[in-house]
Amino acid sequence: MIRLKDETPFAHGNHREVYRHPEKPLSCLKLMKEDWRECDRWKRANILGKIFRPRRYYHENEGELHFSTELAERVGSAAWDFVAQAHGQVETDLGTALEVDLVLDHDQKISLSLKEYVWSNGYTTECENALDDFWTLLNQNWVFVEARPDNLSVRQDLDGGCQIFAIDGYAYGQFIPLSKWFKKERIRVLQKRRRKQRAVIDEILKQRESGEILSPQGFQL
Repeated sequence: MIRLKDETPFAHGNHREVYRHPEKPLSCLKLMKEDWRECDRWKRANILGKIFRPRRYYHENEGELHFSTELAERVGSAAWDFVAQAHGQVETDLGTALEVDLVLDHDQKISLSLKEYVWSNGYTTECENALDDFWTLLNQNWVFVEARPDNLSVRQDLDGGCQIFAIDGYAYGQFIPLSKWFKKERIRVLQKRRRKQRAVIDEILKQRESGEILSPQGFQL
């Protein structure tokens, strides 16, 4: 049994809190804060979605583990150059948690989300180049992630370079997954997601410039 009761999460999403693994410095633990049936994705789903989509579509930890397992079988170890690998569910004193690789900078500090990186540093050339590489890998390997700035981590290297990793946002949106079968549809979906990501980055930069207060989601606590 892993003790988390005396630990403080370093990040949180809509439905999960994220802790450093107290026994493994290169791992984190994602803990569901509420029952999966209380999550927005389940509440918004129509009756067909609730009947025909598997539970893992709505349960974030189960969905992430399935995504990681499928990626390991299909892509192999190269997948962990742009996705944080999930290893399995473990028991803690706060409930069942998902163990996932922790993305760390060169100095072993927890890497910032893309949202927090852009807010702190602007949209640097290093970050832009890393995102180009990230999208190339998604396209080459037919990998679909939401790629919102709060769902990506930016590993910062000693020389100033960056590497982007997906750390969340793995639910597949299309009910009939045409983009998993057809190249043209894959390209269309990924290009749409990249445009949406850039629009969010531009909004972060606009708020940064104007001094507006940004939503804390995606920021380290």
